[in-house]
Amino acid sequence: MRTAAVQAELQGLQERQTVQALPRPAAARGALHQRFARRLIVRRGLNRRLVSYQANKAQPGLRWLRYKEGFSAQLVREALREADGPVLDPFAGIGTTALVAAGAGRQATAIELMPVGVRTARAIVHAANDVYRADIEAAGAQLLAALHRGGAPETFRFPHVPITQHAFPPAAEDALAAARAFLAGCGDPVLRIILDTACMSVLEEVSYTRKDGQYLRWDSRCARQLRGGMHKGPIPSVAQALERRLAEMAEDAPQLRARCAGATPRLLQGSALRDLALLPDASFGLTVTSPPYANRYDYTRTYALELAWLGYDRAGFGRLRQALLSATVENRAKTEQLDRDYPRPDVLARARAAVGRQAALAEALHELRRRRSELGNPNVIALVENYFLEMALVVAELARVTRPGGRVVMVNDNVQYHGQEVPVDLILADIAEACGLHCEEISVLPRGKGNASQQMARFGRRELRKCVYHWRKPAAHSDR
Repeated sequence: MRTAAVQAELQGLQERQTVQALPRPAAARGALHQRFARRLIVRRGLNRRLVSYQANKAQPGLRWLRYKEGFSAQLVREALREADGPVLDPFAGIGTTALVAAGAGRQATAIELMPVGVRTARAIVHAANDVYRADIEAAGAQLLAALHRGGAPETFRFPHVPITQHAFPPAAEDALAAARAFLAGCGDPVLRIILDTACMSVLEEVSYTRKDGQYLRWDSRCARQLRGGMHKGPIPSVAQALERRLAEMAEDAPQLRARCAGATPRLLQGSALRDLALLPDASFGLTVTSPPYANRYDYTRTYALELAWLGYDRAGFGRLRQALLSATVENRAKTEQLDRDYPRPDVLARARAAVGRQAALAEALHELRRRRSELGNPNVIALVENYFLEMALVVAELARVTRPGGRVVMVNDNVQYHGQEVPVDLILADIAEACGLHCEEISVLPRGKGNASQQMARFGRRELRKCVYHWRKPAAHSDR
């Protein structure tokens, strides 16, 4: 009869065995897998709801914007148990980490480049600290009344860019213009941010578009020339969608005040590739974050409606896309800019050295270059190369700003191009250890992510790991 300890060990072994190594021809990647194999642990309690926005759909404040690139408040609550001290998120999205940490009485700093996320996070903080339910209800009623009156001047029409043209039915265009006119005349800056966020958050719902990975999918009823199109079903009016959102905001305000009043996180709109360097050494006990994945997703396309609403023109889209972490085929290398402008050249040199020693990354890049003519888009080679240099810089900065004994918790996915798996989890773990962090565990979701259908047809089905990394900054004079 097996003892409980033996049974637990067998179960752990079985779980680890489900994390498959790469095929033999990928020798360097295989060796890296072997090095970290015992730290790749399948956690049955991990699921997609925890590492995505899905679990936030019922969370006060966090439910206002359908920000799919986020992770759950519950994941942050669990991570807060891992280390004391101030909390950091350098890829903050709508501020889930900072808001949950602040609500738990922790100092929190959030860095986010996408203005959509920063605007939403600021609205949530204002709702928790600066207004009451009655204030939101009264201001919302005035906004809805303005929509019913209509008749806004042409100067308040939705500021379309080419990617958003014909996104709305004519009646929605008129209502959005009325909303913009009302907001321009709103004298209370706090309520203006909350109402502006409400309008921004319903744009997709009242449009002919739907977010789908790195693209906007278009309804066949729009006036654009489409090769195909989906049908969203009934599209609500702007007034109907706004009335529901404003009711949610008013309902959430007392709960946000109860949870977060007086705890105001520091929200920085900027790039992790710039603003991390401005933070003091050893200033954080815990980082909880999820960087963009190396999967070609272009957030400026996904959030095109929201960015246009916020006033970004075509040139602004291009500047923002280039400033994002290199995760799309349209990003140009930032090496010259970093060499010229980065304020901590020693950290940049450390990051470069860590990437230069990456045999597994070099192997994957070699295979992609060897098959360059077969790639659907050869720019994925530069994407992978640039992504890891920039992520190495982020990791090196996290090692610098983390206190001894502090921890980093990071959500990320592995990727595959032309049948070549890029083990992001293992490569970043190796880079982290080269920069002074220790990889304690790579928690693996029981169910991975399937490769794209076109790759599956050519190279067979392979589940790619979805993981949560747990890194620790060793305490002074302690062994790893």
